[in-house]
Amino acid sequence: MMTGLVHDLRQPLSVIDACADYLNLVLPQADYRARQQLELLQQQVGEANRILHQALVELHYTDLHPDGPAEDCASSRASTNAASSGVTY
Repeated sequence: MMTGLVHDLRQPLSVIDACADYLNLVLPQADYRARQQLELLQQQVGEANRILHQALVELHYTDLHPDGPAEDCASSRASTNAASSGVTY
């Protein structure tokens, strides 16, 4: 069930991220305020994806090791981001 929920949440995040990429291409460089907001949007989408990935890691770790902590599975934000790039659930 959790895997399906994460997938369902990632779908709209992917659309938001694609729209942000498009806006990055078409926004004038001089529009500083809009670019600030766009950067914030992209950061938040990345953070949401990281949180969803971490939830899946912990869920799968718990399934495999019901008695142990899941912290060792993804010890840093960088490793979580690297692991989640290109992964589809």
